[in-house]
Amino acid sequence: MGLPELLPILVIALYFLGTGLFVVGSALRHEALKNAALGLAALGFALHTLDLAQLLTGAEAAHGLTAGRFLFCLLGWGILLIFLMLWWRLKLKFLAVVAMPLALMLYLAANATVGVSAKLPPMLSGLFFFLHIGTLFASMALLAMAFGAGLAFLHLEKRIKTKAGLKHFQKDMPSLDTFDRVNHFVSLCGFPLYTLGLASGYVWAWLAARRVFSLDPKEIMALIVLALYAYLFHQRLTMGWRGRKPAVMAVCVFLLTVLSMLGINFLVPTTFHGFKP
Repeated sequence: MGLPELLPILVIALYFLGTGLFVVGSALRHEALKNAALGLAALGFALHTLDLAQLLTGAEAAHGLTAGRFLFCLLGWGILLIFLMLWWRLKLKFLAVVAMPLALMLYLAANATVGVSAKLPPMLSGLFFFLHIGTLFASMALLAMAFGAGLAFLHLEKRIKTKAGLKHFQKDMPSLDTFDRVNHFVSLCGFPLYTLGLASGYVWAWLAARRVFSLDPKEIMALIVLALYAYLFHQRLTMGWRGRKPAVMAVCVFLLTVLSMLGINFLVPTTFHGFKP
């Protein structure tokens, strides 16, 4: 068995071991275990990158961009990349408990969707593909971090307000202000990326079919997400929203994007953006 065949097995094993080790390290408040888990995740990310590079090269590269395996692989890779950037920038190690399991699940989904491809017209290729899909995926990866930070914020806030006290692993978690900073960072960077991705999709739709909007379920859901994302962006940057409300909004927006990608793409056969065998 050569390296190309071994790569998926190695990536899955490293992500799985990293996730398990981080959970155990968090429960035991053992920094060495958590650091080892992050090392495994980083190694898995490097091999994940190599796997993506293989999908982008060779004779099947053009077709590979629409393959379900490539799209799920790219999203999982993006989530881990955003986590590594936040870890480096904000020292927010705790978000690994969200990033690593999501990267693992998406990579497993990628390998389970071999032979499945997205319904994308030929014009959505090259630069246009990455302008549309790349920016949307980057925004979703940011939202995944806001989702984890939002859940942690809501949980800690509840325990503090009810004076329930913090359990062992919760004492090592960052402050509520740190989680709020993640939400602010996501609002600042994620909303423009999502807007750019959606706008480029409409431009491409006009070039490909001389239409801007249809009643496609995916497009309707995307506009709902955009409206909520815009509201979060406005309230945070203009009205100075902080704390519980933006945390709840970030969780809701992320769940809607997951519903849009998984629920609509796979369960609604009439969608223009769905997957097909």
